[in-house]
Amino acid sequence: LASYINLNNDDAEARPVAVVTGGSSGIGIPTIEALALANMRVVLCARNLDAAKEAVNSLPPSLRGNIRIQKLDLSDMSSIQSAAEEILSTEGASNEIDVLLNNAGVMAPPNREVTAQGLELQFGTNHVGHHMLTRLLLPRINTKGGRIVTVASTAHAFGQLDFQNLNYDPPSSSSSVERQYGAWGAYGQSKLANILFSKGLSDELNNIGADDNQDEAAAVDIKCVSLHPGVIGTNLWRFTPKWTKPFLNAIVADRNIEQGAATNAYCCLVDGGAFEGGEYLMNCAIAEPKEFGKDNLGTLRKKLWVATERLIEEKGFELPKTILGK
Repeated sequence: LASYINLNNDDAEARPVAVVTGGSSGIGIPTIEALALANMRVVLCARNLDAAKEAVNSLPPSLRGNIRIQKLDLSDMSSIQSAAEEILSTEGASNEIDVLLNNAGVMAPPNREVTAQGLELQFGTNHVGHHMLTRLLLPRINTKGGRIVTVASTAHAFGQLDFQNLNYDPPSSSSSVERQYGAWGAYGQSKLANILFSKGLSDELNNIGADDNQDEAAAVDIKCVSLHPGVIGTNLWRFTPKWTKPFLNAIVADRNIEQGAATNAYCCLVDGGAFEGGEYLMNCAIAEPKEFGKDNLGTLRKKLWVATERLIEEKGFELPKTILGK
């Protein structure tokens, strides 16, 4: 198990901390159950607080005290900023955050929708929202074995990053290049971004002190990985026509919700020696993403990192000046 796991720790305040987005439905529920069973304090981040309360109440009574519900809307940068501040002042005040699981997502709305700041909904929520949340929480992530896990998808295979118009802005906007919105293409772009974000963050952490402070670089041990949980019949499919759902569950889905949560739990709880950083996993094992997701030269993830940081700042929000904010 990971170095931060201690199954015999009876001090609730000293238990390791896991922050989980999208913990109120789908694979999020068995994931928070697994983390709570591993004796972790879980911050369940959710947009819908009633759904989050239902999720917690569905768990065994002995686990409910290990979970705190946190309001978070990843499609609104103001909500992300407020949630990060509350987490840092609550769990982060006396403890480090051992696990950040970027699990929430939105999939394939048929028409282009936008976030509170006007970003295409899937790119803005699945990628930009998690990038911002991660950057804000990084100053309190455990640097001696912490874990940042981001849920991607095999759908990254049909995603492409068009840096001239990541947002699928209409031609009448400030974008100089027209890009036709397609539900699955936009979803694929956001999931490709998830994989590249994890690789890019791993690079950023590895580069700490590379030029002039080797001791600081050696002291940082935060493993960043991404994963495909499987094709699962969860509420991610809410934008698909109702008549197709029995077909999707019978033909397309390749595992149930509990099986889908297994790779989440594995990535959060396995010993850190299983990873070097930046890996992509399927079925609780390291796998190869498609070509763009491999990004062997590292240029695509660096370009995405710079574009995302600039985008967040252009919307009027500040990020820590250094990667660990110290």
